[in-house]
Amino acid sequence: MRFFSVSCDQCFKNILCWLVPLLLTLPLACNHTGNGNADHPAYFQPVFQRTDLLVPGPAAFRILDSIYAKFPDPGPLDLVWKYRYKLDYYWMNQVDRYRGRIYIDSILKVLSGKTNRPGYAAEYGRALIFLGDINRDEGKLDNALSLYYEGRTFIERTKDTCALGEYSAKLAMVYYQQRKYDMAIPYFKNAFAELGACREKTFYRFSYQQGELDNIALCFDRLDNKDSALFYYDSALNYINLHKKPFLKVDSWAAFSMAAEGVVLGNKGDLLVRHGDTLAGEQLLRKSVTMNLVPGAEPKNAQINMAHLIDLKLAQKDFPEAKEWLQKLRASIEAVPDKGSELSWMELQSRYYEATGNLTNALVLLRNHRRMKDSLNIARDPFHAVDVNTQVNYLSGEMELDLLKKQNEIKNTYLSIMLLFTLMVVIIVVLIWQNWKRSRKQTAKLESLNRLISRQNEHLEKSLRALEQSQQDNTRMLKVVAHDLRNPVGNMISMADFLRSYGNITDPQNTEALYLIHQSGHMALELISNLLYMNVRGDIRKEQVEVDVALRYCIGLVKTKAGEKQQQIVVNLFQATVWASREKIWRVFSNLITNAVKFSPVGGVVEVSMEEEDAVVRITVRDNGIGIPDHLKGSIFNLSQDVKRRGTMGEESFGFGLAISKQIVDAHGGRIWFESEEGKGTEFVVELEKYDETNHR
Repeated sequence: MRFFSVSCDQCFKNILCWLVPLLLTLPLACNHTGNGNADHPAYFQPVFQRTDLLVPGPAAFRILDSIYAKFPDPGPLDLVWKYRYKLDYYWMNQVDRYRGRIYIDSILKVLSGKTNRPGYAAEYGRALIFLGDINRDEGKLDNALSLYYEGRTFIERTKDTCALGEYSAKLAMVYYQQRKYDMAIPYFKNAFAELGACREKTFYRFSYQQGELDNIALCFDRLDNKDSALFYYDSALNYINLHKKPFLKVDSWAAFSMAAEGVVLGNKGDLLVRHGDTLAGEQLLRKSVTMNLVPGAEPKNAQINMAHLIDLKLAQKDFPEAKEWLQKLRASIEAVPDKGSELSWMELQSRYYEATGNLTNALVLLRNHRRMKDSLNIARDPFHAVDVNTQVNYLSGEMELDLLKKQNEIKNTYLSIMLLFTLMVVIIVVLIWQNWKRSRKQTAKLESLNRLISRQNEHLEKSLRALEQSQQDNTRMLKVVAHDLRNPVGNMISMADFLRSYGNITDPQNTEALYLIHQSGHMALELISNLLYMNVRGDIRKEQVEVDVALRYCIGLVKTKAGEKQQQIVVNLFQATVWASREKIWRVFSNLITNAVKFSPVGGVVEVSMEEEDAVVRITVRDNGIGIPDHLKGSIFNLSQDVKRRGTMGEESFGFGLAISKQIVDAHGGRIWFESEEGKGTEFVVELEKYDETNHR
């Protein structure tokens, strides 16, 4: 233990210097995401609502890019919305894998490391699913399924069943392309149900849900289940007619609605033709072609249905109309190239040549058709080579394994933290034990010091009690002397007044002597009165005091002096009652009004007013006298000779009046304060509790 006895405190501090920052940074390191700039949905949502009204393409992109160029520091989700808008055009409309991959990579880069937010996680998951589409169309089905599954894990964090509909639809399409239609149907149905949660994205929900109904019908059609297929084709048409009305006001949405209806009509028409109802089927096919050849519709679907019509006409040996439709199909393919439509045209044109006797051209086209078909089949082979269920289960196992690894890493981190805390506890316990050993040695010294201090405290307490008793005795004696002096001094003043008035004393020296006696008597009487009111302590006998009556009485006492100085006293009073000692409150009022007269110039104005507010009465005494200098304002309520000043006509002052007034007001639980400016006057305010018979009995 000697290792700790010398430098244990310093050792512990050194350990804490690196241990505490390490512990504090561990959770920060785990939770650090770096969210970047803030998003601005209130600004960009209306922008995209207006952009949706435009026809998607380069013109709309220029408008969108100009808006973003003028906006400083857009947030991650703001940028994702722009990239997603362009991605939808290049991938969904143009099937441009190169540009589609560019915008997918841009979304993934912007959101990398920020998927702790639900909105970010959903968009990140959607981008992964789009990337899976590109890999699927490139024949990389293993990569596609892995990306689908990873995208789903991000979307599931958000509990957004609307976004999960995309995952179900993608898996369904993989099964459909593998011709596993019975396995695709449940996923299409799940997608339809999950898309029902898209309450705010109305057009998004409309476009995908009608498509899922049509896809379910196609699966039943491929399974040769005519009744179920017709049921879902009719369900898709009813759904479109029931929900398309709100979207007909926007040209691009109206074109999509018409194209969607045309696709379903064409699929249903093809089913009817194959099952022998050629008349009704042909009508639906013609209607579908007409609808999807409209600009902004779905020309590739029109090509498919033109091929169905050509096949029907060849079967009916209506070669002139078959030739006419072949020409229309050729023109459409040249306008909107499509390998599938090109393959169909080759086969149909070869059959037309064969039926019309042009065997040479028929053979050439047939060979070209087979070469092109073989190349397409090779590209599609990966879809038939992979068992999707096995792949999904494998990916699920991989994800669970990764999750277990991460959980194990977290457990190891927590274990390390607990070990560090345990080490800290051990060090602290050792330090406490060392300090306890040292403290025992100090205990005896402290006890000895405590006993010494206790004895000194006892002596001090006795001395203080003696001083307090001595002060009380002095105060009591002072008041007794002052009280006994009041009557003789009062008699002296009265005698001086009598001699001055009725003594017929004409000698100037005697007259001056009597005046000095009179003035000295008044000064002595004022000093005695101040002494009687000093050190207001203990209980005060309170009663109902009419403030206006007390003020008028005090004003009456100083009127003579105010008259000598030709001063005007302005009174603004009303009836109000306070709970106070009548004698002591009268003394406060008398001091304030006397001071106002004393320190106001000849011809000055003294104003005495009252206010009533809530449970208090406020008395204000205002003058336009000499004011209070700044250096005296802090000590004006102190018992000090330093605040003593003469009045404007040389009146003496003892400097005790305001200090005594402050003591009296404080003893009543009231407030007194002043505002003054030297040379312009002073305003004293007293605030006292108003009488309330409920509380003051």
